[in-house]
Amino acid sequence: MERTCPICGPQAPARSYGQRSGFPLMRCGSCGLVYLKGSAAEAEAFYQDAAGTKVNRDAIQYWSFPDLYAKHQSIFDGFFLERWQRLSAFRPDMRRVLDVGCGYGFFLKSLQGWVETRHGIEISPEPARYAREVFGLDVSEAPIEEFTPDAPYDCLVMCDVLEHLEQPLDVVRRCRDMLAADGLFFVQVPNLVGFRLPPGHGWGLPHHIWQFSPPCLARLLEQGGFRVEAWYTGVLGVVGVHEHGGPTLAQRAMWWAARRFRQGNRLMMVARRV
Repeated sequence: MERTCPICGPQAPARSYGQRSGFPLMRCGSCGLVYLKGSAAEAEAFYQDAAGTKVNRDAIQYWSFPDLYAKHQSIFDGFFLERWQRLSAFRPDMRRVLDVGCGYGFFLKSLQGWVETRHGIEISPEPARYAREVFGLDVSEAPIEEFTPDAPYDCLVMCDVLEHLEQPLDVVRRCRDMLAADGLFFVQVPNLVGFRLPPGHGWGLPHHIWQFSPPCLARLLEQGGFRVEAWYTGVLGVVGVHEHGGPTLAQRAMWWAARRFRQGNRLMMVARRV
């Protein structure tokens, strides 16, 4: 079945948004969400064909690699601290946190001493095993649809996951069900309308099915039972730039402007369960 807008449904009109990296995109004529044309079966076929290839390996996010964390710990820890400060500003009494798509567990590790319970979900066996064995974290390899918490959480974190999922609205609703009353949901995705340096960086096709703008992500969260409290933008690919000699003066200026004017290519939202 051809993919349609998860916010507006199959009845919403859609038109071509052109191609990026050879992949056709569509744009919802109602809410403006941009998404990969095709079907879930086609996407699955691509992943099977690409398994183990350089294309597939290069698609893995930098933050997933322990060696890169060791080399650029101050950068990562700065990201994690900023995220925690934004969340605790809205709910300073958080005790239970679930990180959905926690990777190797570095963010959960950073919460030690700040919250009582740190759980993670990670469907990739290697990162999940690393998080358990190296950091001693409680990380489940079950898909979120099959994960059963022992108690509601005060906060759910989902970074660089939602854009990959065929049914994002269903997953948002599932996240709501796992939250306590007044619980927080932190979502991070690439930003469709953010500055891209170099041009085209951050599309992530065909792995990124949905290309969210701030209004589209807010609308999805609202339909899923949340009220958006705040949104921010950051810069995707900072670690990669430092891996290749560090940012130029032009890149630093772009990064500053992106954060200052909320035009970064990384979009973050804090939403509250209602």
